[in-house]
Amino acid sequence: MKAPAPFSFSHATNRVMFAPGSLDELPKIAAFERRKRALIIIDAFFIDGDLHKRLADLLHSFDPVFHGVPQHEPDTDTVEAARQVLVDCDADLVIAVGGGSAMDTAKAARMAASNPGPIEDIVGPVGVYMFASSSLLVCVPTTAGTGSEVSSSAIVAKKGTDYKMVLNSPQMSAQLALLDPQLSVTAPASVTAASGYDAVTHAVEAFTSKVSGPMTDPFAVSAMTLLSAALPVAYREPENIEARSMCLIGSMQAGIAFNSAHLGLAHAIAGALGALNHVPHGLANSLGLPWTMAFNQPELGVKGDEIAQIFNGDTAAAGLSKLRYEIGLDLSLDEWVKDEAGRDAVAAGAMKSGQIRVNPRLPNEQQIRLIVESMRAPTGGYQPQFSTSI
Repeated sequence: MKAPAPFSFSHATNRVMFAPGSLDELPKIAAFERRKRALIIIDAFFIDGDLHKRLADLLHSFDPVFHGVPQHEPDTDTVEAARQVLVDCDADLVIAVGGGSAMDTAKAARMAASNPGPIEDIVGPVGVYMFASSSLLVCVPTTAGTGSEVSSSAIVAKKGTDYKMVLNSPQMSAQLALLDPQLSVTAPASVTAASGYDAVTHAVEAFTSKVSGPMTDPFAVSAMTLLSAALPVAYREPENIEARSMCLIGSMQAGIAFNSAHLGLAHAIAGALGALNHVPHGLANSLGLPWTMAFNQPELGVKGDEIAQIFNGDTAAAGLSKLRYEIGLDLSLDEWVKDEAGRDAVAAGAMKSGQIRVNPRLPNEQQIRLIVESMRAPTGGYQPQFSTSI
């Protein structure tokens, strides 16, 4: 019997609550925690809609203030706007409702409000010490994808650059992740697909990361198993609560896994695509993951076999290609990156990502450039084939 290698595991979210209809528990939670004023940071898509009105009714006794977050991934301007609202309304309860953009904005804004100086000063593991916010943070995901509700990090783009800052501290984690699968049934099929594939990418890359371990692997394997079975069903049958529930739990488990194991090359490329070309994050991961896993294949070992089995493919890359095809994401990069200079910029931007260090196979910029070039061709649901040796 071989002893496990040294590992580090972190999980700062105090509580996870799952149940269909659990959004209705928010007033009880706020009252139990003796909170007085609520700031709801919500995807702008929901402003003035049914969910906005429902939240306003539920939390009317907590003097709610609503702040809409733009649909694009959060940048420094997005976080600063939310920080200012939080300071102005002096809320002691922050509820983030929506996808990763709303949740990451809320997490970052709370820390920016509690820590002096520009947000760049508290970036990454070598940033300055983060002082805890006195507000209670509740994260309510409306899609199954980012896992932000259980992670201790937030991704914030530095406006006008190809650089994405990572804020990372247990102090920014939600005290409560509230999972209500009923909130996702109205999501368009394209959103279900892209956000779900984002969760798949989290699980796969956490599982194959160089710093994965005995605490993260079970979460990653469970997440992959749930998502491989449920995501195609949720895509085809949006009102299937069982499938929605499995996707939501799988996304959360993937978030717990990557919070400690980190991610990999697909996320490095996706980060550059988001910063430079405004490609939605889940979609960007779907463009890259089958190709990056084909690149990683020589280093995957038995984990590659396990991924292949879970996703019903001859290889890990083939299984992930098949899933992508089934949910309408077998697309060409050319729809977003139009020329060779743009593809060069994506490869250069990806090289700046810290995720590359934990990828199972260490790439150079030329290899990333070949992967990006290959992403121009849909795979048809089959094994990705590089046009040249990589």
